[in-house]
Amino acid sequence: MHRTAIGFNSFLGSFCRCVFRVDPPPGFGVRFSVIIEIMQLTRSWIKWAASANLLAAACVLYAADPAIISIPSKNLFPESITSTADGAIIIGSYGTSTIWRIPPGENNAAKWIDASNSKGALLGVLADEKSGRLLVCQAGVKTFDLKTGAANEELTIPTANPFCNDLAVRPSSDNTGSLFVTDTTGAKIFMFAKGAATPFVTTAVEVASDPLLAGADGLAFLSDPDKLYVNTVTTSKLLRLDLAKDGKVTKITELKLSRPLQGPDGMRAIDGKRLIIAEGSGRTAMGIPNGDSVEITTLKEGGMEGGTPAVTVTKGMGWTMEGKLRQRDAKNPDADKGPFRLFPVPLPK
Repeated sequence: MHRTAIGFNSFLGSFCRCVFRVDPPPGFGVRFSVIIEIMQLTRSWIKWAASANLLAAACVLYAADPAIISIPSKNLFPESITSTADGAIIIGSYGTSTIWRIPPGENNAAKWIDASNSKGALLGVLADEKSGRLLVCQAGVKTFDLKTGAANEELTIPTANPFCNDLAVRPSSDNTGSLFVTDTTGAKIFMFAKGAATPFVTTAVEVASDPLLAGADGLAFLSDPDKLYVNTVTTSKLLRLDLAKDGKVTKITELKLSRPLQGPDGMRAIDGKRLIIAEGSGRTAMGIPNGDSVEITTLKEGGMEGGTPAVTVTKGMGWTMEGKLRQRDAKNPDADKGPFRLFPVPLPK
């Protein structure tokens, strides 16, 4: 049976890669070989079409439930993740000031961009496919070509010691969306308007400053381009910011949560109505705003060392990143704390 299992595992791998371009998880063929052995023992002959359907269902099942991705870095300490529509996942490393990338359909991350010579901590990352830019919080905002990783414009936040933490682009049908960023320590929101010769102007304007924004961190738009959702990592609030056409904030509303959030950090839109939220405590949650209230549902509870600072959504699957930021020793920042894991989070329909 051992030889049968190995042979079938090889066949299943070839079949999955050929038809669905995915690799079956380790041991998958062994489990299916048991089914084949039982069928042989009971003399149940299966026609090729039925067998193909069984194999196809197995591959589809696996493809819909990807495996945990382990990144073998001793000091990655990721702070943010983003993704593109084709399934690529991009990781911003606070520990090394580098950006890593997992190509579509693969499970291996490789260092892609080295920003270690730039000033400031590397925090939020956002793939903006409309502008073709990877937007990176590092003091101000660094921009890179989303396909090649080549450096592009540097955007300035006009304040002393800006703490750019995360980014969101205002939805627009004509690709004229502005870029909004949180200044966590300044309790402010800044905006980069659409540029004439570049995707965004190179100097931001302040559009909000308010005590409610203390610890402002993750931010995201849903279907309404005039409403920006912002969470606060230090006070565990979820806010809705009403925007004027010029991007200025006209009203800030603290939303009522169905359960408390614990140190919310990265936040992305799942679709036009739902948010996925990383809680620093180690949970991953879904938030559904309804008026001035938000229904909070836990999607993943624990299982990650040092909490989770980051989430993203691509190809219908949520992903949450193990940060281990609490385990980082400031006196010995290169101490080996790896590997770091990226977890799939199935999303309710």
